[in-house]
This record gives sequence, C-alpha cells and structure tokens, in this order.
Amino acid sequence: MNARSSGHAAIQQCLQEEVSIMTSLADLLKQEQSALIESDVVQLNDFTQSKGQLVIKMTELEKKRNSFLSDLGFNTDLEGMQAYLAQAAQVGDAAIDTQDSARHWDALLELTVQAKEDNRTNGSLINRRLSLNQATLNLLQQNTNQAGSMYGPNGQSTVKSTPGKGYIAT
Repeated sequence: MNARSSGHAAIQQCLQEEVSIMTSLADLLKQEQSALIESDVVQLNDFTQSKGQLVIKMTELEKKRNSFLSDLGFNTDLEGMQAYLAQAAQVGDAAIDTQDSARHWDALLELTVQAKEDNRTNGSLINRRLSLNQATLNLLQQNTNQAGSMYGPNGQSTVKSTPGKGYIAT
C-alpha cells in the first residue's frame, strides 16, 4: 500500500469513527431533550459531561481527517472534502472503497445537521426553563419588603426571623 492509498484508508477510518461518535452525540442530545422536558437534573449533569467528551473526540477526529486531506493536497474545508471524494472516485483505487467513504461523509453531514437542530431545541428548552424560574423568583420577591435579598447566592433564605417581644428564644 503506497502513501496515497494509506492516506485514503486513514480518511476512510476517520470518517467511520466520526459517524460513530456523531451518532452517539445525536442520541445523547435526544436523551438530553427528554431529561430537560422531565426536569431530570441528575441526568442532565451526566449528559453535559458525556457531551463534552464526545465533542472533544469529534474535534480530534476532524483535525486528524483534515491533516490527511492536507497531506493528499486537498483543502481542509467542505469543498476540499468534496473534491477529495470526487477525485478518489475517478481514480478508482481498488484498495479503497470510495463509495463507502462518500456514504460515511453524507451520513456525517446529515447527523451534524440533526445534532445542530437538536442542540438548538435543547437551548430553547433551557432558556424557557430559566425564564420560568426567573418569573417565579420575581413573584416571590414581590411578596417581601426585601426584594432582591430574599435568597442568597447559595439559594438559602437571607431573611432572618427574630423572636417577638415577650418570647423566649430557644
């Protein structure tokens, strides 16, 4: 296998791994959406950590694929990948299934669009929840003379009650 075939195989491997990781990320975003709807804070915390790990892995794989593309003389953007796939299909290297690479690339693009939309939806759900929480807090603060100081940064009440005159504090 020559260096060019090796580069093709490396790109194909990266694409396969990227599709796998992006599938996991897309699935996780759907699960996160359910947890947001159900207000499952414990799961949301776990999902945040998992998402971070998957995004790091995706970034590493993208850099790797871009490096292989660059080594083969292609740009490291969308057009460069499309040009690579077109040229690889024309050359018809028997050792590399260019149709498989093209299918993986198309799947990756489709998964990315879906994940982006799901992430946008999750962001909207989070913003709606924050707005509801802020409205509730504002309502609670209206019912006190100490608006703005009812709760401290730790979420605990800052309003101190003192025993009335004639009461014995225990």
